[in-house]
Amino acid sequence: MIPALGIGFPYIAELPTELYRSGLVDFVEVTPESLCRQRSVGEGVAFEFVPEQLERARRACASLPAVVHGVELSIGSAHGWNTAYIDMLDEFQSAWPFVWHSEHLGYQTIRGEDGATLEVGVPLPVPPTKEAAAMIGNRAGAICRRYGVPFLLENPAYYIADLPVDDEIIDDIGLVNAIMDRSGCHLLLDLHNIYCNSLNHGIDPFTVLDRAPLDRVVEIHVAGGASRDGFWMDGHNNRVPAEVWKMLEYTLPRAPRAGGVVFEMLDDFAVQLGVTAIGEELERAGEIWRRTKVN
Repeated sequence: MIPALGIGFPYIAELPTELYRSGLVDFVEVTPESLCRQRSVGEGVAFEFVPEQLERARRACASLPAVVHGVELSIGSAHGWNTAYIDMLDEFQSAWPFVWHSEHLGYQTIRGEDGATLEVGVPLPVPPTKEAAAMIGNRAGAICRRYGVPFLLENPAYYIADLPVDDEIIDDIGLVNAIMDRSGCHLLLDLHNIYCNSLNHGIDPFTVLDRAPLDRVVEIHVAGGASRDGFWMDGHNNRVPAEVWKMLEYTLPRAPRAGGVVFEMLDDFAVQLGVTAIGEELERAGEIWRRTKVN
C-alpha cells in the first residue's frame, strides 16, 4: 500500500528550517549524495557521508517522512551502474529510513577507451529499445528486492531526438512501460519533463499523459525552467508554468496510487526565489492535491 503523503519539497540546507515545519511540507525529498563527499578509490569513487551535514538534515526534517531522489546511480549506463551509489544508499537507509526512492531513467557515465569510467556531465536519454528495457528492467528489479520499498524511475526530459528505436517500444513512454513490466518498479511522473519535451519536440503533453501508465505513478514532480539556445530546459530554476499546473490537475484524478507531489528546486535558485514564493507554490500544489486526489 502506497501511503498518501501529500506535498513534498527537497531538503535544501541553505533554506530556513522553519519551512520544513510550516505545515506547507508534508514530506521531504532527500538526495543523499548532497550530504556526502566523494573520494577516489582505485579507478572509481566512494561516497562518504559528512556526519554534520547528515545530522543537520535529519534535525531539520525530523517530523517529516522522507523519500529519496538520487542522481548518481546511472542505471542506463551500458557498462554498469554506479556501485558506489548503491553502497551509499545501503548506509543511508540504515541511518534514515525512507518510504520510497527514485532515480532518473538515463545515464551519465560511459566507458572510456582505456576502460575508465567517464562522466558525461549531464544525464542522457536511453534509447527506447528492447535491449535497453531488458537491461534496465533487470537492474530495477534487483533494486526493488534490495531495499524492500517502492523504487521509482523518472521519465526524462530529452534534447536528442534521433535515438535508435524498436517498433515494440516506440518512445520513452513505451520504454517506461517495458521496464516496469519486467521489474515491478513504479513511475515518478515528472510533469515538467513532459512539458519540456512538448515544447522542444512538438508533442502534445496531454496525449503523452493519456499514454502514460498513471496507475503506476507513486510520485509526481512539478518544476519550472527557462529557455536556452532554442530549447526549454528542465532547470528547476523558476516557478511552475501554468501549463504544468493544468497537467497536474489532469493527472491526479487519474493516478490512484500517487503518494505525493514534489515541487522541485535546485539549491541556488531556491535561495534566489525565496521562502515566500516557494510557500506560494507549495500552497497551490496542496490545494490541487486536496481538490483532485483520488482517495
